[in-house]
Amino acid sequence: MTQIPRTSPRTQGNTQHPSLAFFCVEVFAGLFLCFAFVWGVCFALINVFGRHATPPVAYAAALKHVQLNLSIVINQPGMQKDWPGYSPSNLVVPANSIVTVTLRDYDLGDTPLPNNSPFTKVQGALGGVAFADGKAYSALAPEKVAHTFTIPQLNINVPLPGDGAKGASYDTITFTLRTRAAGSYYFQCFDPCGTGASGWEGPMVTRGYMRGSFTVQG
Repeated sequence: MTQIPRTSPRTQGNTQHPSLAFFCVEVFAGLFLCFAFVWGVCFALINVFGRHATPPVAYAAALKHVQLNLSIVINQPGMQKDWPGYSPSNLVVPANSIVTVTLRDYDLGDTPLPNNSPFTKVQGALGGVAFADGKAYSALAPEKVAHTFTIPQLNINVPLPGDGAKGASYDTITFTLRTRAAGSYYFQCFDPCGTGASGWEGPMVTRGYMRGSFTVQG
């Protein structure tokens, strides 16, 4: 019996493999899909829980706090006899700051104000109060005022009591102000503690005594 030889297909033994370029495309596509998935999850979490916001610098910055010391003195060397005066009389403070004023009054004694005077009330100080030897007050009786610290352009007024502690040669008044923009102003006593029949002459109208400059520097 004649055996017919078996013919093998030409392609037998020659297995086809995908090209290297096609393999690289598949890998890149997989990586891209993974990256897109991770980014999508992160975006969703940010939308759900919100972003961490950094507060603006303006809110974080604290106001500068400075101390200002002055006195009311009388019969000091170089001064007119019996004329009270602020010392120093030229005050300089920074703009946009908190200023705590400590004032020692060595010219005690009451010089009554009129009953309807607006200068008996504390105005312009933080909290609407001042402190005399540690005791808070928002106004004084007209007959219990010795002097005032008043800056008319800034609506600041602090009446100063004329009665100190028993046996004391001065009292200490403290109050706190908030400065704004830079500018030049004046301060003055509006209690008639000067000379003349009205009490408004002499030191009341003389710079370097009960009238001085108040400069707010930017």
